[in-house]
Amino acid sequence: MNRQQPLVSIAIITYNQKEFLRECIESCLAQDYPNIEIVVADDGSTDGTHEMLNGYVEKYPGKFVLRLSEENQGITKNSNTAHFACSGKFFAWIGGDDLMLPSKIAKQVDYMENNPDCTICYHDLDVFDNETGNSLYKFSNKNKPREGRVAVAVKYGVFNGACSTMVRANKAPVKGYNELLPVASDWCYWVDSLSSGGEIRYIPEILARYRRHQKNVTVLKKDIGQNSLDHLNTCNHIIANYPEYAREALYCYAINIRSLRKKLPYLSTLIYVIKSTGDIKSIVAGFVYIFTFSRIKI
Repeated sequence: MNRQQPLVSIAIITYNQKEFLRECIESCLAQDYPNIEIVVADDGSTDGTHEMLNGYVEKYPGKFVLRLSEENQGITKNSNTAHFACSGKFFAWIGGDDLMLPSKIAKQVDYMENNPDCTICYHDLDVFDNETGNSLYKFSNKNKPREGRVAVAVKYGVFNGACSTMVRANKAPVKGYNELLPVASDWCYWVDSLSSGGEIRYIPEILARYRRHQKNVTVLKKDIGQNSLDHLNTCNHIIANYPEYAREALYCYAINIRSLRKKLPYLSTLIYVIKSTGDIKSIVAGFVYIFTFSRIKI
């Protein structure tokens, strides 16, 4: 391996995204950073994705690492399939429907090599409409960029877009993604990565494009309850494993409960709070809301 150009594992997570995946892969191949491996974890697609990927392996021998499941395992398990297949010094995550700009990998590697205390590096994104190709907004306009150590990641949750994120491999969780969180496990992954030291740092530049299309909007609405439950249980994971950050976790727990109330009706909120095995303070906050029939919100 070239010391000046360490291997980067680009981890693509995909499921029935053939219509977008080719463009995603081509954006990875177009990187001006040469030392990459493209790891694709497909979660049992039925749209011809496997055949297309095998074609790439034949065309670019040694460039691709494929993990093709015959059954649908779910987002977190599929992410772990990719995680354990990566062998680079850095892992760069991206969904199969998103796009990298040509200098993304080179700029992130340069930053991380020059900042050895940087465990996670992320950047701004162009959120665009699939139908028109037009830009909708900058990711940073709706998600305030933040930097710091693990306490920042605990308190403020996911403020980094997944397809903007590069992780130093020797800081990534040994066990990978937490499979007790079936849908929204990325926040826990970032926290676990930072728990071993280092900071999350931000490059104020658009280096990738996040695609908005009907499929990901529909999935987002469908999984809204499980997403929220996973975030609440991430707070519980943090309190149990990193009690020194309990204050920050409780803050984020409260924010998630508030967000859940806005997205779901009262009875649904009741169900998700009960499902979440929170600490006593979190449970008290949830039950005050429940037993006052949502009149008192703390």
